[in-house]
Amino acid sequence: MKNIIEKRTIILYIILSILFIVVIGAIFNQIAKHYVISSYEGQLQSNGEYISDQLEMTSIEAFQHDLVFYHEQFNVDLFYESEVEEQLLHTFNTTELNVLRHLRGNLEYVGEIELIEDRLITTYQLEDGEFLTIATERLPLAALSTTIWWGVFFFSLFATVLLWSFGNRLYDSYVKPVIKATETSKELVDGNYQARIHDAPYGIAASLSQSINRLGRYLEYITSKYENQNSRLKTVVNNMESGALLINEKGVTRLVNESFLQQFSIEKTPFIGEIYYEVVEQDELNGVIQEAIFTETKQHQSIELKDGRFIEVFVAPIKDQESHQARGVVVVSHDITDLKRLERVRKDFVANVSHELRTPITSIQGFAETLLEDDSIDEDKQKQFLKIMKKESKRLNILVQDLLDLSVLEKDEYELKLSTFTASKLVNDIKAIVDQPAEEKSLNLVFNVEGDLQIHADYYRLYQLALNLISNSIQYTNEGGDITLTIEKDGDNVLIEVQDNGIGIAEKFHNRIFERFYRVDKARSRHSGGTGLGLSIVRHITEAHDGQIQIESREEEGTTIKVTLPQK
Repeated sequence: MKNIIEKRTIILYIILSILFIVVIGAIFNQIAKHYVISSYEGQLQSNGEYISDQLEMTSIEAFQHDLVFYHEQFNVDLFYESEVEEQLLHTFNTTELNVLRHLRGNLEYVGEIELIEDRLITTYQLEDGEFLTIATERLPLAALSTTIWWGVFFFSLFATVLLWSFGNRLYDSYVKPVIKATETSKELVDGNYQARIHDAPYGIAASLSQSINRLGRYLEYITSKYENQNSRLKTVVNNMESGALLINEKGVTRLVNESFLQQFSIEKTPFIGEIYYEVVEQDELNGVIQEAIFTETKQHQSIELKDGRFIEVFVAPIKDQESHQARGVVVVSHDITDLKRLERVRKDFVANVSHELRTPITSIQGFAETLLEDDSIDEDKQKQFLKIMKKESKRLNILVQDLLDLSVLEKDEYELKLSTFTASKLVNDIKAIVDQPAEEKSLNLVFNVEGDLQIHADYYRLYQLALNLISNSIQYTNEGGDITLTIEKDGDNVLIEVQDNGIGIAEKFHNRIFERFYRVDKARSRHSGGTGLGLSIVRHITEAHDGQIQIESREEEGTTIKVTLPQK
C-alpha cells in the first residue's frame, strides 16, 4: 500500500492514459461506423437506381417475381406501394414487420437515406403514386462496435501493463532516486551530515546520488573539522586566565569565556547573542567599548569594581583585512587586584622602611652631632646620650636583621635546613632569652611541653618563630599577666600555641596583622622597640614548612596564636 501511495503519480498517469485511450476508442468507433454507413450508402444508392430503372409493372405476379429476383441478386429487401391501386408488395419476412410499419409511415422522405434498426433505407418514386423502398441488410454496426471496444479494452490493458512496467522502471531508476536525493538533501540542510543514498541506480540518477553522497561526506568532514577547531578554541579561551569578549559590528556578543564572566560577576545565561550593554552592567567597561567602536581605535583602562577588585581592560577594533572596515571589537581583561595589592605593599614597604630607618638614624645623628659640637655637656649627660645611641643602633640592627630574614624567606629558591630535635631543647633555648624581659614586667611564663616530643623541622627558623610569638606576647601583655607556650602532638602534626591575656586585637585587624610593618597600635609598638616584621616572619616560616597559622583574639581579653606544622 505504501508503494502504491508513493507511486500515485504513475497511477494518475495510467488513469489519464486509459481515459485518453477510451476517448480515442469512442472517436474511432464513430469514425468506423461513419465509414461503414457511407460505404453502404453508396452501394445502396447505386443498387437502388438500377433496380428502380429496371422494374416495370406488367402484372402483380411478374412484379413480385422481379422483387424477389432483385432481393436475392443484390441482397436487399424491397417494398413497393401503389397509392392508386392500393397495392403492397415486399420481400420482408414476418420478423421485420416493425420495419414495414415504419416504411409505410415515412414514404414522404423520397430520395433520402435513413438508418432504421441498423438498416439503410431509401425510397424512389416510380410513377405517380407508386413508391419503391429499398432496404439493405442489417449493417454489422453492433459487431463492429463490440470489436472496436474489445480492441480498446485489450489495448488499454496492454497499455496499462506497459505503462506500469515502464513507470515502475522509470520510478525506480529516476523518480525514486530523485525523491531519495531530495530527502537526503533536506537532512543535510537540517544538519544530519551522516545521511547517505544507499541505492545504486544507474545513469544520471547514479551521478546525482554519488554527488550528494560526496557532498555529505565533505560536509561531515568540514563540520567535524570545524567542531574540533571550535572545541579547541573554546577549551583555550575558557581556560585562559584573562577574560575575553568578542562583539560584532552590530554590538552583539559572539564569544565570551568563563574568566570574563567571573571577573565582572555576570550571569552566564543568557549572554551570547545579546547586545553587550544589556548584559554587561559595568558602566566604565561599556564606555570603553563604545569609545573603541565609535573611534575604531584601541582603548585601555583600569577599572575598580565595587568589591574592591581591579580589572585592566584592553579593547581593540577588529578590521577586515581587505576592506579595512570595522567588524566589531575584542575585549581582553586581566584581574590585576594582586598586582595592585603588591604595588600597594611595595609602596607601603618603602614608606615604612624609610620611616623605621629614619627614626633611629635621626636619633643617632642628632646625639652624635650634639656630642661633637657641644663641649659643655657633662659626663652624665654624655653617658645618657650614648645609651640612647646604643639603644637606637640596636633597634636599627634588629630591623636590618629582620629585613634580611624576611628577604631570605621570601625567595623562591629558599630551602629549609631540616633536622630532628626535641621540643624540650627548643623550649630551653627560648626560655633563656625571654625569662629576663618577662621578669621585668612580672609576667608569669608557663611552658607545657612533652619532654620526649620529636620535631622534624628547621630548628633555627622554628626557634625564630616561637621567640617572635612569645616576644609579641611579652610586649602586649600588661604587668602581672600570664603567657603560656604549648608544644604538643596533634595527629600527624605538631601544634605550637602561644596564649596570653594581654590587650588583644580587634577582629577587624585579624587579616592584616601578618603584613609587614602593620601595627594595630603604632605608638605603643615603636615605644616597645618592635619592628613590625615579627608576625610577617612567623607567617613566612609557617608557609615554608607547609603549615597553617590561626589567630584568636579579642580586645582586653588576650590573644591565642596556633601554628600547625606537618611532620613528614
